[in-house]
Amino acid sequence: MSFPSPPSSNPYASPATAAFAPTAPVGPWPTQVEYMRAYNYIFENPAWMTTVLSLAVVFLFAMIPGVGILLQLLFLGYQFEIIDWLLKSQGRQYPTFELGRLADYLSRGLWPFLVSLVCSVVLFPLIYIGLIVGVLAIAGISSAGGDNLGPVLATMFGIAGFVVFFAVVFAAAMLLVTMVLRSGLAQDFASGFQVDWIKDFLSKMWREMLLAGLFMTATTLALEIVGLLALCIGLFFVIPLVLLAYAHILYQLYVVYLSRGGQPVLPKLAMPQPVMAAQPGYMPPKQP
Repeated sequence: MSFPSPPSSNPYASPATAAFAPTAPVGPWPTQVEYMRAYNYIFENPAWMTTVLSLAVVFLFAMIPGVGILLQLLFLGYQFEIIDWLLKSQGRQYPTFELGRLADYLSRGLWPFLVSLVCSVVLFPLIYIGLIVGVLAIAGISSAGGDNLGPVLATMFGIAGFVVFFAVVFAAAMLLVTMVLRSGLAQDFASGFQVDWIKDFLSKMWREMLLAGLFMTATTLALEIVGLLALCIGLFFVIPLVLLAYAHILYQLYVVYLSRGGQPVLPKLAMPQPVMAAQPGYMPPKQP
């Protein structure tokens, strides 16, 4: 496999674009998720500081009313461009974030954002309705138990209800992540609702998704504490690090799924992509 040569005049210039035909990703793929790799890979890009600073600058605009949705689109688009590059380089390189390509990132993030929006509108009201019904049911059981047995029943059913609630929330989150992942890879809205693929992915990857969710929650909390200790200014750098790490987690979940016999997701349309060799530090993938 050959790659275009980088421009000789300025290797740090914005990469050119070239159309590519939708093709199946090429292995071999890792068979397990390396969670700390999601953070370690960030610093392998020679321009990682530029990316982190640029994302932090963009995040500042989140405080402007009405900009939040655009930022979600932008970050999703950049994350899936990262995944595209990781798939092409077998996890060895990701693109530098460029303020001059905001429109490209917004376009790239459109379909997964719409899938996320539709699913959230449907799933989360149902979850909270279930929560209200559960609370009322526990209150009714406690009242029926009287003064002596009521508190015991309320405690028992309250703990059980708490566990069930968070299990349902985790299950809904995993479903949402799977649908968004497929839509982003396929660059298509309808692809996010392909039931057979979603069921296959969840059946093969639910353990890793659960662990990945706990890992990202724990590391995000730890980084936020560090950011707060750094006079709160550090929080603006936490978001870029978490965003980059989460993109790599999604990439790893997908390639581990492929290693277990999963069906690859092909882009529905050929889209212009940055020429990877134009980025400083790019290393072509090893031949299988």
